[in-house]
Amino acid sequence: MTPMRRATGGALALAFVLAARPSPAETPKRPRVGLVLSGGSAHGFAHVGVLEVLEELRVPVDVVTGTSMGSVVGGLYASGMSPAEMERIVLTTDWEDLLSDGPSRDRLSFRRKQDDALNYVDLEMGLTRKGIAFPSGLIAGQKLGFLLKALTLGTVGIESFDDLPIPFRCVATDIVTGGKVVLSDGSLAEAMRASMSIPGAFSPVPRGAHLLVDGGLVENLPVTEAEELGADVIVAVDVSSDKFDLEKLKSFSGVLSRMANLPIRENVAKSRLRATVVVAPRVADIPSMDFARGGLLVQRGAEAARAMAKELSAFSLPEEEYRTYRERLQGWRPAPPVVDSIQTVSAGVDPRQVSARLETRAGRPLDVALLRRDLDRIYEMGVFETVEFRLLRDEGRNVLVIDAKPKSWGPTFLRVGSGFEANFDGDATLSLRGTVHAMQLNSLGGELKATLELGTVPGVRAQLYQPLDYRGRFFSSVEVAYSRSLGRISMPEGLVGEGRVTLLQGAVDAGISLGSWGQVRAGVARGTGIGEPLVTNIPFEKLDLELGGVFATAGVDTLDDLNFPRHGTIASARIEAFRPELGSEGSFNRFLFRGTHAIPAGAHSTVLLTGGWEDTMGSHPPVYLLFTLSDFTRMAALSREVVGGERAAYAAVSLQRRIASLPTRLGRGVYVGGTFETGRVWARREDTGFDGARPAGGLFAGADTVLGPIYAGFGIGYGGNTSLYVFLGRPY
Repeated sequence: MTPMRRATGGALALAFVLAARPSPAETPKRPRVGLVLSGGSAHGFAHVGVLEVLEELRVPVDVVTGTSMGSVVGGLYASGMSPAEMERIVLTTDWEDLLSDGPSRDRLSFRRKQDDALNYVDLEMGLTRKGIAFPSGLIAGQKLGFLLKALTLGTVGIESFDDLPIPFRCVATDIVTGGKVVLSDGSLAEAMRASMSIPGAFSPVPRGAHLLVDGGLVENLPVTEAEELGADVIVAVDVSSDKFDLEKLKSFSGVLSRMANLPIRENVAKSRLRATVVVAPRVADIPSMDFARGGLLVQRGAEAARAMAKELSAFSLPEEEYRTYRERLQGWRPAPPVVDSIQTVSAGVDPRQVSARLETRAGRPLDVALLRRDLDRIYEMGVFETVEFRLLRDEGRNVLVIDAKPKSWGPTFLRVGSGFEANFDGDATLSLRGTVHAMQLNSLGGELKATLELGTVPGVRAQLYQPLDYRGRFFSSVEVAYSRSLGRISMPEGLVGEGRVTLLQGAVDAGISLGSWGQVRAGVARGTGIGEPLVTNIPFEKLDLELGGVFATAGVDTLDDLNFPRHGTIASARIEAFRPELGSEGSFNRFLFRGTHAIPAGAHSTVLLTGGWEDTMGSHPPVYLLFTLSDFTRMAALSREVVGGERAAYAAVSLQRRIASLPTRLGRGVYVGGTFETGRVWARREDTGFDGARPAGGLFAGADTVLGPIYAGFGIGYGGNTSLYVFLGRPY
């Protein structure tokens, strides 16, 4: 706004107030102030700063309208939420996590975490009768919808937005007709969610006969709606930005983005002409999707409002009158509603599986944090596209509805992935894999998973996993696997050659899941195969491999990310007892432990502590079951002197730092780091002492890509051994 226009607008507003000033015999009457908040994605956080200054200046708001992010801020303010509360939400919410659908990894069940142990492309496809089906590619708004509903619980039972503490309207676009839809009743949270459903990013929101997307396409600064609500003066806050880069217009995506922005620019310009006062925070230098800079945007909004303090003060109330106004708004907010009954909707899935995962109970006040955990437990079952809640009023009772919408491309899914390891010594492995995962085979949620792997270690694996209760705490499984692998033949004397192992094995087990963080299982296993020496430097005969025994495993996994973690722990322990009566060629035991703990070290760095211990527990197993340490994730620099033994120990400390971000289509972060490690293999368990421990270390660079984590590094070890390597796959 130019200085001339600002002065003119302020003078007109002041003239209106003076003209409305009553004579001593008249009842005092002030103009109705309408607050209009524009869309602008993250730029909408600046609205909160403007609201803070309006409160400082004692400017009342009689009606509120908004579009997109303006509808969210405006709707919350209309429901009685203070600007200070909104600023706290802006500063404490993890917006990167909120603008995704799935729960964070540390909230997944242990079973679902195991699904990602192999490296898969971040794309889940479905196998249907019509062929391969794909997700829409859009964000369904699972977490965003939950937050909006949680913040507006006090509005449950209010049908008309005229009955809110401040009358409210928001604008959306009908994606079918292209027409404007003004939302004035129903669920406040769903209205806000529809108004900010950015096309191409969020899924459209069905509402009655309409399919709704972001309202900025038709009216990004909804002045008309404020006028229709009876506003006499309009305070418009415009956070839309017309800044663009001419260089980007040379690209296809840049042209499309600019074409989408032009109609928004036009409708905003028309709306600004009808506003009494326009506050335009300086936001053009901040990307519209940079939600991490919410604090700065709130500050920019406050600065812009203070710059217009003279014009805005024309609408100020006396201190006592404004205090009464604010007390009316804040006193309206009710206590958390009591849940009188719970209903579940889950087409294609036995509702008892959904109900069993709910800890929210009827007869108690609704606990939003507990409900969030409930919905996460349901969502992580892996078969639902969205899991939402609605709180409805039915004949004076509060009915909590849990609505779980199945994935349209399920419940049989296909995932593909790959792995690659290579170093400058000529060692390399390549794997290509595909997994078919059929879910919900029965009322308890049985699963069948089949994986085909091609490359250096071809094979096939099939597992039938059967929960034994509706929540999935107890389970049993049957697994069969066939593989052919090339590997080194390592003995206590060192590396003696290479061979091929062909192995057919199966296992039956049962266990218990320990919530999202752990699992314990035990069972019996049987395997048979052949070990064929290919190239050896000593005479080595073909081996008949006969294995049979019992085993028990325990696992813990609380890592927030399996590629480049920031915090959490992953650890596993396994005990194996091979016995002739179960088909083994001899009687021997093995114990294996490995764990990693991630500790944040500042905003972008992480310290990783890793350790491992492997032991034959007093027995003497055959040579192909001896322990070695060197691979691409442990002691890589010592890969040329692999020694096999009856006991092995390993410890390492690593530091990794995120130095850049990848474009969303390519992945997430870019990292650099270093590792110091040490380990030892004991040829015989009776040997003691750590005097033969081999130190090693190295530097690496990595990237968290859509194909999986990729590492390239340099390692140096005992005796000057060095290694250059590239690794694609999960490190844990």
